[in-house]
Amino acid sequence: MVKLSHYAIRSPGPCDIDVRLGDSTRLLFDPTTWAMGVVIGIVVGLIGGSAMAALSFRIQHDMPLVLDRSRCPSCGHLIRAYDNVPILAYLWLRGHCRDCKVAIPIRYPLIEVTGALIGVVAARCPVDAIEQVSCGFALLVGLGAALIDLETYRIPNLLTYPSALILVVLGLANGFSTGQWPVVATTLGLALAVLVFFVLLRIVSRGGMGLGDAKLGVVLTLGLAPLGLAIVAVAVLVSFFIGSIIGVGLIFARRASLRAKLPFGPFLALGFLITALGTGIYH
Repeated sequence: MVKLSHYAIRSPGPCDIDVRLGDSTRLLFDPTTWAMGVVIGIVVGLIGGSAMAALSFRIQHDMPLVLDRSRCPSCGHLIRAYDNVPILAYLWLRGHCRDCKVAIPIRYPLIEVTGALIGVVAARCPVDAIEQVSCGFALLVGLGAALIDLETYRIPNLLTYPSALILVVLGLANGFSTGQWPVVATTLGLALAVLVFFVLLRIVSRGGMGLGDAKLGVVLTLGLAPLGLAIVAVAVLVSFFIGSIIGVGLIFARRASLRAKLPFGPFLALGFLITALGTGIYH
C-alpha cells in the first residue's frame, strides 16, 4: 500500500492483511492478530499501571524509586512477589494485607485497570510499533502525574523530565528505523508549541496554570504527536472542556469557589487518553 501521508493513509499494520485486487488495494481485518495485540496491551498495561501506582506513591513520600522492594504502608512488611501481581493479588488477598489485614485501597486495582485500558489504546493506535510504545508510555506517565497532582497539587520534574527524554529517544529510534524524519521533526515542533502555549497561559492567568502542567503537556504531546496535529489540538481542547465541566459542577455543588485551585494534571491526562481512545476506535 502506498503511504501518501503519515497522518492520512497508513501502511498495513500488524492486524491487517494486505489484499491486492488488480489496481486496488484493501485491508482485511485479522481477528487473531488483533486479539493478540489486545492481550499484549492488557498485560503490559496492567504492569505499567501497577508500576505507576507504586512510583507515584514513592515520589509523594520521597521514597527511593528503585532498589527497594515494596512494603505495606501500614505494617511495613515486605510485599511478596506473588502478592504484587496486578488485579489477581487484590482478588486472592480479598483486598487486605496478608500480614496486618489492613484493607488495601480500591484505588490500586482501579489504577491497574486504567493501565490495562491504556495498553489497549496504545496497541490500537494507527501508527508504527515504536510510536505505539511512545503513546502508551506517555499515557502511563500521564496517569502517574494525575495521581500525584490530585494528592499534592504539583507534578514533579522527577517524573516529567526523564519521561520527556525517553520519548525523544524513542522518537529518534523510530526515525532511524522507518526513515520518517519529518514525523520526528513535527513531533518535536508540536511539543515545543504546546510548551509555549501553556507558558503563555500561565502568564495570562498570572500563575493560575502551573509549569508542571506545561511539562506534562509536552510529555503527552511527544507520545501522541505522531497521530497528527489535529489529534493533539483536540486532546488539549478536550482537557480544558473536562476541566471546565468539573469546575462548574463543583461550584454548583458548593464544593469549590471561583477562586479555588484545581489540579489540571488529571484533566490533561484524561483528555489525551479519551482522544487516543477515540482515534483507535475510529481507525
